Amino acid sequence: MRSSPWRVLLVAGIVVGAALRAWQIGSQVLIEDEWHAIHKLLHADALDIFTHLGHSDYSIPLTLYYGWLYHHSGLSEWSMHWPSLAAAIALLIAGPRLIARDFSLPVRSIWVGLVAVSPLLVYHAKIARPYALTSLLTFVAIVAFRNWWRGRSRLDAAVYVASTFLAGWLHLVALTFALLPFLHYAVSAIAMFARATAQSGSGTARERGAQLRTDIARLFGLAAVTGIALALVLLPPLVVDFASLTAKAAQDRVTAESLYRTWLMLAGTSHGIVAALAAIAAAWGFVRIRARDAELAAYLATIVAGIAVVAASGAMWISHPLVLARYSIPALPFLLLFAAEGVVDAVERLARPTLATFATASMLIGVLVTGPLPAQWHYPNQFWGHMLYQFDYDRAHNPYATLVPDGPVPAFYALLRRLPPRSITLVEMPWRLESQFNSQPIYQAVHRQWIRIGLVTPVCGSVGFGEYGEDEAGMRMRQFVHLSALLRGETAGVDYLVVHRRAAGANSPWPDVQQCLPQLARRFGDPVYGDAQITVFGLSRAAAALDASNAVRAAPVSPHSTDDTPAGARP
Repeated sequence: MRSSPWRVLLVAGIVVGAALRAWQIGSQVLIEDEWHAIHKLLHADALDIFTHLGHSDYSIPLTLYYGWLYHHSGLSEWSMHWPSLAAAIALLIAGPRLIARDFSLPVRSIWVGLVAVSPLLVYHAKIARPYALTSLLTFVAIVAFRNWWRGRSRLDAAVYVASTFLAGWLHLVALTFALLPFLHYAVSAIAMFARATAQSGSGTARERGAQLRTDIARLFGLAAVTGIALALVLLPPLVVDFASLTAKAAQDRVTAESLYRTWLMLAGTSHGIVAALAAIAAAWGFVRIRARDAELAAYLATIVAGIAVVAASGAMWISHPLVLARYSIPALPFLLLFAAEGVVDAVERLARPTLATFATASMLIGVLVTGPLPAQWHYPNQFWGHMLYQFDYDRAHNPYATLVPDGPVPAFYALLRRLPPRSITLVEMPWRLESQFNSQPIYQAVHRQWIRIGLVTPVCGSVGFGEYGEDEAGMRMRQFVHLSALLRGETAGVDYLVVHRRAAGANSPWPDVQQCLPQLARRFGDPVYGDAQITVFGLSRAAAALDASNAVRAAPVSPHSTDDTPAGARP
């Protein structure tokens, strides 16, 4: 098959994958587990961060990096997000070159395309968590280990040790996959010795015995170097804070249903048929690789089998599809590699390379448009990390879609939809960082305007979770604004202040905003809109355009309504 069309497809995959990962990353609001590191660094020094795992696990090296920024140049959303974005794009660029020795150009091109449109990999590229980094590092480590085993290159050994060291320090679960090559090649060496002993004479057996000792010595040497490097950074937190690790082990169990739903997430779809086709392609790809290179197939299968080890760990929340999927993410590039090999077997039957690449591109586009990404990339969407999008790709099985209240949506947001998208900015306060108490993605899908989060401490009480004080000079977040600053008149770029009287979900701690509403009215004037859920103050001249119609107490609207203007709010 001619190479030019496949090279075009490979480059297109890199460009599309990079674009999907970078899309709207500059406007994302930190949410959910992204706050673990912030909470830690605001109340701990570097030594405390280095020597603790934390019950709400934070990545130690990332938190140390964030803490350094906080104390020096300032911590912003971009400085927290760029490592994940860079690692995710690096996997797209470096991955094809790393596997070029063992896989053809068509396979590598299809693999890049599958990685590019993988919703799970796109999601982790956009959040300030270690998973995009560990995906890249474990991939590099696993390829480097095999290269070292075959070629004895010290450079490959050094790359393996460095990659495994960083991946394991970033997230302990990554070691489940990064250390499996030792097991694979130890078992392989012993099995080869056993076969030689059974089939050959004593002289050959002695030679194989000497080879076995050499192989085990090589593995032991590399394992010792790797273990010493990891011990330097992992022993202190494991010794000091071992209870945090044990408290999260053997707390849950995987079920057949959760395994199936995890496979849907790894396959990047909510459709069982698409997931089944992906499984068939991966299985057939494994068969093809095994026929070509049985050792390579066994090696990669060992790595993928790490998913079973993770599933058997009983880690907290492991039955939730996203949790098992994100812990298994180091294996995902290799699963996609199996699938790419299987797809090649189908498209290479076409007579012409151009036709084969066109068919492949069409398949990748179909995977993209039938997956969950189109529901997430509306502009603006500042909440890609919200569990409404990420917990399960099938809304019928996503409790954040079926159990968390999604309405009624205040009519004010439907009124804003009459304005050009992205023409105004809302400050929404108070807020909760947990998805089950946060309806902002639902509201933003209705009004299509920019959002900033208002931090109420100390005006409406003191909130220590999901907030930081205005005196924290090292916090340079663009998507968060302090109510105290607005009261001083620092309202540039803000059109409306939206005060939520109650939380979106039940049993959520919520500041007593009722007691601070009079102070807001004295500073900003009478509210321009109010209902049982929200009170809205206009902070700019742009807000005056809707003041007359907003002043009515319109009935809230359904989040699924297609009518942009609720009946009670029509002028």
